Amino acid sequence: MKLTYANVFLCSMPRSLKKFLYCILLVISGASYSKADPYIYLPEDSLVHFLKIQNRDLQDKKLVNYIKLRFQQGPENTIPQGKNEVYKELDKYDVGDKEALKYFIESIIQKRFLKLPEAESAMVKAINQASKNKADFLLYSFISHLAFIQTDKGNPIGAIYSYGLAQKQALKLNDPLLQVFLNINISDLYYKLNLYTQSLYYLNQAFHIKEENKIRDDRLYTIISYNKAENFFRMKNLDSLQRCHDDLMGPNNKSYKLFSYQYRTAYYISLLKHEYNKAITQIKSLQSDKKYVPNDVEKQNLADAFYLNGQPDSASFIANQLLALPYSDHHPEIKHHLYQLLGKIARDRGDYELAVENFDLALKQSEESLNNTTQVGNVSAQIKIDKIETSFTDTAEKYRRERLILILISITTVFMFAVIALLYRSARQKRHYEKLLYDTKKSELAFINSHEVRKHLTNILGLVELMSESKDKKEEFLQVEKHLYDSATRLDDAIKNISEKLSD
Repeated sequence: MKLTYANVFLCSMPRSLKKFLYCILLVISGASYSKADPYIYLPEDSLVHFLKIQNRDLQDKKLVNYIKLRFQQGPENTIPQGKNEVYKELDKYDVGDKEALKYFIESIIQKRFLKLPEAESAMVKAINQASKNKADFLLYSFISHLAFIQTDKGNPIGAIYSYGLAQKQALKLNDPLLQVFLNINISDLYYKLNLYTQSLYYLNQAFHIKEENKIRDDRLYTIISYNKAENFFRMKNLDSLQRCHDDLMGPNNKSYKLFSYQYRTAYYISLLKHEYNKAITQIKSLQSDKKYVPNDVEKQNLADAFYLNGQPDSASFIANQLLALPYSDHHPEIKHHLYQLLGKIARDRGDYELAVENFDLALKQSEESLNNTTQVGNVSAQIKIDKIETSFTDTAEKYRRERLILILISITTVFMFAVIALLYRSARQKRHYEKLLYDTKKSELAFINSHEVRKHLTNILGLVELMSESKDKKEEFLQVEKHLYDSATRLDDAIKNISEKLSD
């Protein structure tokens, strides 16, 4: 059920056919690599193109996905040469995060060959290097991958803690797509611990984030539907399982594992309907199909189907095969189920000594699984507390910014009103002073008119009237000439004074 970011359905094809199909894919996609589409395979020679990208975050995303595709899915016999080639190119282009990426490559390779302690050690070094370089996306990717390794090592406590750290990085990057992937991966861990309610909770969270942020990627729809189906199968919830199966059969699905998902959920339904013979036929048909992507869950379910169908020998053979695998050593939940199955078979045969031995082994595995579950619950609770605290801090910071903005708007508004009030008051005062000035000038002009202009005009009129009544006008004119000229001059000065005041 584990989600990986990059898988290729072409691995089993001939190399020449593979290259041909890669070229077709690149033409269809416009040689682009969408952020929301981490499953598109890019050819090996695109590494040089990625190394020339100037944007650091974008370059890191491209390189991480390229490395996963090449070393997780490529042919094993090409790994040593491919490792040397990538190292050489990283050195040639002097990539800033090259040391962290080299440790990442080493971890991917070691995990591919099931050398989990070496893979974990290399990944820790990659994380430390990315932390020094403050490479946020690499930290998210590396910590998430560390959680995968810890899950495979049977260290769920370490895995859930790593997922908590990765969650903080995803929130820091503010990338909803990364948060969707992370929630799906966390749900997978809870599924493996048989904590199906918690697993469904994180799948619902993933779907909510996808819908809320309008992430249009049918692969996510497919993965979430399938993972829910697995939980409902383990919970023996036939109706919900049927709905998930119907969703997977719908048109809005994309995944190179879609065929396996559809046929696997189909035999899940047969098992819950107690149609065990039909389920056995479906599982064998699925395993023999070329489109089937191998998964050990089929063998475990086949063993259960054989037992429930009255074929204990076949069930016992498969159970012992699975117990012999190194993978089961790290997963008490798997060993518990298998020992319990062997105990039932021995009991049904009347071999009570062997039955007690197997049930005792199942009990020990159950205790270990319960211990892991309890500790994971404690760590998970702390992670949720941290998430709530982070959310509270972010909300408080958001409110603080909004408060500052509101205060700034209030101050600006008050200032604007004050300016408007001052301008209005200034305009009123101006009009008032202009009116006072006008009234003053009007009074002054009236005074000049009545005391200066009319006075001199009256003198002139009086002198003119005096001359007109005189018998000897010439003699009279000579006597009043000086007074007439003086009055006319003063009248002229008064008129000029009025003119100047009107011009002011």
